[in-house]
Amino acid sequence: MTPVIELDSVARTYRVGPVRVAALRAITLRVEPGEFVVITGPSGSGKSTLLNLLGLLDRADEGVYRLDGRDVAACGDDELTLLRNRKIGFVFQSAPMLARLTVRENVAVPLVYRGLAPRHARVQADQILDRLQLSALAGHRPAELSGGQQQRVAVARALVGRPRLILADEPTAALDATTADAVMGVVLEFARETNAALVMITHSPTDAARAHRRLTLDAGQLAEADAASGEPAANARTVVA
Repeated sequence: MTPVIELDSVARTYRVGPVRVAALRAITLRVEPGEFVVITGPSGSGKSTLLNLLGLLDRADEGVYRLDGRDVAACGDDELTLLRNRKIGFVFQSAPMLARLTVRENVAVPLVYRGLAPRHARVQADQILDRLQLSALAGHRPAELSGGQQQRVAVARALVGRPRLILADEPTAALDATTADAVMGVVLEFARETNAALVMITHSPTDAARAHRRLTLDAGQLAEADAASGEPAANARTVVA
């Protein structure tokens, strides 16, 4: 079976004035369909850089990234945009929405960009909103929602296109414990149903405990984390297959 994610010795370096900063160092990672991987690490460790690379929002300086078997380095910008829309669902800490559109229309946007007729896109949006218990908000505007409601809508928008890869950055941080548990339940059930890979950055021990694998990123290097402590294991490898 083709992995959803294959990173081979991927590195990303930024220039800050005269100084070059290595955000990611020789990252090797393989994530299979249906696998749930959590990545933890201190602030500034490279987690956001890694998520941006996986989401095709940035490019590596070195190494190879294959998304669902496709080498993304060979893709132009238009191809990357198409891959993002068809293959990836994003849930970031901020959940920007189009203010003039309703919740239903915001969730339907990724499908409309794919070329689906708006009325069919809205039907699919209603289905995922129902699963997240958001049907009552379908006709509301973003300004009428609380921060927690906006985050749940972001989850709905990430799932509506049935992505091969779900990328989540602290997806339950703005939610109370009961709602967070329910939302994570829907995300995990959806990933199982569609055989999607889920990669999540989180500080939540509850969310991390549900993952198949827990990795830690520190100073741009990725390693297996100790299951009990969440710290790099004593014999941790920087190459994670």
